[in-house]
Amino acid sequence: MYKRISIVLLAFIFVFLVAQFGVCAYSSDNVIDNLGYLTESEVLYLQGSIERIKDNYRLDTVIVITDDTQGKSSRDYADDYFDYNGYGVGSDYSGLLLLINMDKREAYISTNGKAIDIFTDKRIDNILDDVAQHLSKRDYYQACCEFINNVKSYANSGVPSNQYRVDTERNYFHRVLTMIKSFPVYIVALVISVIATLVVTFSSKGKITINYQTYEENGSFALTENRDSYIRESTVRTKIESSSSGGGGGRSSTHRSSSGRTHGGGGRKF
Repeated sequence: MYKRISIVLLAFIFVFLVAQFGVCAYSSDNVIDNLGYLTESEVLYLQGSIERIKDNYRLDTVIVITDDTQGKSSRDYADDYFDYNGYGVGSDYSGLLLLINMDKREAYISTNGKAIDIFTDKRIDNILDDVAQHLSKRDYYQACCEFINNVKSYANSGVPSNQYRVDTERNYFHRVLTMIKSFPVYIVALVISVIATLVVTFSSKGKITINYQTYEENGSFALTENRDSYIRESTVRTKIESSSSGGGGGRSSTHRSSSGRTHGGGGRKF
């Protein structure tokens, strides 16, 4: 009897261990795969490519695959992971991080330091186009390779000539949109409208009797002549500047992370 119980117990322990550790998750300094989607050789290849990017372009590059962002949005998790794990090159902590959030099925790229200027909003969108198409097919290794290849290409191109930064958290329209999404704003507006209506209603002393006839004598106005006169033609021409070549330039949207650093970035569902 005890022998049977021992065999059953050992079998249960074996099944439990297989369930817990059956998926081997390989990671390196810059490639963190918490879900075991990448093989050991794939992780080592990606790490080697990242080290060459760091040496050649002074950009730290990170890839994180997880399904647990600790209750944070993809943007906040990516920013914090980069900031609080010692990544970045130089005094401005230059580098970027690709987060593959399997819980939300979202890819997010966080940039820091000079990477903000190199990887503009348009360039990030281009990278996400390439990455997302492989993620949707569950080809995680190829998605990571596409990310690395794009990083090397844009880093080699450098900062676009027409690049500029926009702090979205200080942008007026961003604040307006935030207010519009806030439900209490509508309550306040409704209360103010009701109060204003009551004040006008109770302050009214009677019907308004003044109209256009109050100050105009009957028959005093008569239209004697009607004529259309052509004066001149005015044409305004505006030159439309085309965007620069090299894979997209222009705006780099920025925001503050919890550490106080300035980050750029963008995300995409897949």
